[in-house]
Amino acid sequence: MLHAQVMYSPAARGTAPTLPAAPAAPRIHFRPVSANGFFTTLRKRVDEHFKTTGTGHTGGAFIALKAAFYLGLAALLYALVLSGAFSEPITLALAIAYGVATILMGVNVGHDGAHNAVSRNAWLNKAALNVSFTLIGVDPHLWQLRHAKSHHIFPNVNGCDIDIDSNLFLRLSPNHPRRWYQRYQHIYAPFLYAIVGFQSAFVQDFQYLNKKELANLTNITHPRGFYAWFALRKAIYVALMFVIPMIALPFPWWHVMLGAFAANAAGSFVFVAMLIGTHFADEAAFPEPGADGAFEHDFATHALITSLDWHPQSRLAQLVAGGANAHAAHHLFPHMSHAHYVPVSRLIEQTAREYGIPYNRTTFGGLIRSHFRFLRRMGAG
Repeated sequence: MLHAQVMYSPAARGTAPTLPAAPAAPRIHFRPVSANGFFTTLRKRVDEHFKTTGTGHTGGAFIALKAAFYLGLAALLYALVLSGAFSEPITLALAIAYGVATILMGVNVGHDGAHNAVSRNAWLNKAALNVSFTLIGVDPHLWQLRHAKSHHIFPNVNGCDIDIDSNLFLRLSPNHPRRWYQRYQHIYAPFLYAIVGFQSAFVQDFQYLNKKELANLTNITHPRGFYAWFALRKAIYVALMFVIPMIALPFPWWHVMLGAFAANAAGSFVFVAMLIGTHFADEAAFPEPGADGAFEHDFATHALITSLDWHPQSRLAQLVAGGANAHAAHHLFPHMSHAHYVPVSRLIEQTAREYGIPYNRTTFGGLIRSHFRFLRRMGAG
């Protein structure tokens, strides 16, 4: 058996021995997209689609109308809540509807803004991102950093996708260690999903605030003035959800607090229902690179095998889910607005079939069932 040599000299008595530096871990990478021709063909077909339709990759009027609708709906519901003209149960129902409207604003408009897909105008993309995420209490800069620079680079890859980092409560990857109580995770998961919004706003954001490394991200820095903006956005959210309603409404303060939690929980459930099964499902793969850091497939194949679409060619799902239903299209073309996902999803399915690459597709009900089967399987071992 070979042993590493320990460097030690008489002059260094009383000091800890110095071990030789460990070799750097190999860089994780995919095979080139030309490996099987799938993505080259798909990209040509998508480009031809845009040439034929004469449209651009951004959302245009479609996203502008959605932004106006969801922002207007949220503003109307908020005004009705503050009016004090309704009984407490009706006011609670209006508050819950407000929570759902703001999360749909984030999914439909803020998400496109995070990928610079709302408009060619950088300011409009930033405004869409900032307004949408401020309303749901999540810092837009930190979320964009985690989502675009970590999750999108290596989806479902241990240590590189922050969305599947191992946590105490849920086992979301077959490559994570299992804790005994996680055999019940398919039962208690809904209770955790109800607090996703507040956990993201008041726990996760503060945990990530000063971290220099997150999953595959290293040497993290923030733009000038970020901390002031962070504090301002949190203050706006707290004022909208708690302070202003407590001042304006004739209900006990703790009723207002419970109403705020209910509104946030409703938004959390909608968000989780639309998204969590798109990567955490029986159909989704969790590939690991080889010893040399290389995957056996290209990134396009990786995007398809690690995601599960639900009703990807449905106009209704597109209107409500903002592209969360067409995850393959989103991962393959992240800077394309979800306004174009319906025809692009057809091209993805057609091309994947021709090249023999799995394309996972189901219904919304199928997505939910698959996710909870996955949770049960992960908890069992």
